[in-house]
Amino acid sequence: MSTAAKVGAFFLLALALTGILIWNIEDLKLGRKLGKTVSMQFDDVAGLKEKADVRVAGVLVGRVARIRLVGGRAVVDVELEKDVDLHQGASADIATLGMLGENYIELIPGSPSAPKLPDGTILKGREGVSLDSVSRLARDIEVDLRDVTGNLTKSLGGQRGQERIEAVVDNMVKLSQSLRQLIDTNRAGIDATTNNFREFSSNMTTLVERIDRLVAANQGNVTDTVTNAKELSAKLQATVDNMNAITAKINSGQGSVGQLVTNDQTTKNLNDALVAVKEGVNSVTGALTEVKKLNFDLGIREEYLTGPGKGKGYLTLDIQPVGKPRFYRFELSSQPFGKRTESTNITTTTYPDGHTEITREDVTTYRQIPAVSAEVGYRLGHWVGRAGLIESTGGAGIDYLTLKDRLRFSAEMFDFGRENYNPHGKLTARYYFSPSVFITGGWDDFLNTKSNSDSVFVGAGVRWGDDAIKYLAGTAASATH
Repeated sequence: MSTAAKVGAFFLLALALTGILIWNIEDLKLGRKLGKTVSMQFDDVAGLKEKADVRVAGVLVGRVARIRLVGGRAVVDVELEKDVDLHQGASADIATLGMLGENYIELIPGSPSAPKLPDGTILKGREGVSLDSVSRLARDIEVDLRDVTGNLTKSLGGQRGQERIEAVVDNMVKLSQSLRQLIDTNRAGIDATTNNFREFSSNMTTLVERIDRLVAANQGNVTDTVTNAKELSAKLQATVDNMNAITAKINSGQGSVGQLVTNDQTTKNLNDALVAVKEGVNSVTGALTEVKKLNFDLGIREEYLTGPGKGKGYLTLDIQPVGKPRFYRFELSSQPFGKRTESTNITTTTYPDGHTEITREDVTTYRQIPAVSAEVGYRLGHWVGRAGLIESTGGAGIDYLTLKDRLRFSAEMFDFGRENYNPHGKLTARYYFSPSVFITGGWDDFLNTKSNSDSVFVGAGVRWGDDAIKYLAGTAASATH
């Protein structure tokens, strides 16, 4: 088997495996027909595009057909499959595939036991949590932390904060001394009151006996009350001791709070850490925003040249800024005949009689290396023009797209420097059965029919849209964490 045949076989195998993978990821079904149109109203549909997915429990059931503005609110018209029934209580949310994936509509059809919604009902939609709202929340948290840290520093930091803590401790000491002096000053009055109670008790013997009987009947309750009072007193004493220990540690600069209050370097380090967190959040937000401004389209296809009986494989990546008509195309393609190189060998021969003869020989060699394409394109309505590097040579092409971009016709010309040959011209037609699977065919090198270099070709391929690529990227990022 030749090298070109091996390369073609490899591309066919890769095409088959990739098709199976896309079939499973996209939940493709040949012949799927959308049978009904439902409208949904949202306050904000930023990031949602036409042709976006509509899913129920993660299963693809339709596409976004149209997004329009009605009365200052966004109304989204979606096309659903015939077997999708909506009941009272149905709603719709805007969700995201993975972390970097495109937005799609998650449809909640309502309870099957509820009555079906009449035709023309507009569902109320709810917006999902966007990356911008998360970024704003992170910034608000950072601002709050800075405010708390600043207030603690102003209140308890430095010499002034230390003086405030010392004043609190001094006031507690003075209060305890005042209580002790109050008891000592009124001790005589307390003794006199005790004597009066003794005299009163001797005169009220009957009453005391009644009280004794009452106390005896409630002895258990009185005992519990005394026990609880003792426990409460012990807990209060422990609390006072703990407060004294804590204030002593803070005053001496021990522990995290002590360092925060007495050490200016700790406060500076905390502020520096908050600044670093803010810069990191801004950097990540900026990077993700730039990625979401680009649409990516990755495709792989295999073409079979019926004339020479050889295969040719392509790997294509289109990059298009969101909302812009221009795009950039990068492509690698195998060369079934190899890359042609023209060279001239000059041989000088000297004979015995002294005369010399110079022989000139033109040599053509072929190397099995992939060809590289890099083009810049611009779309205007149904027409697309592109130019740049096509299969490692200069060239240009024009495309016509119809049937909602499902049917495409292309004509391109490149390799203008071939000796004894006209430029390489190629006519191509392509039809998409679904957004991911297509067939192709056409006439290759049609300007060189006299040299039998032209050939009819047929082929097929698959493509990943921007939402599928970002979904896979988000899934892979989540799996690594």
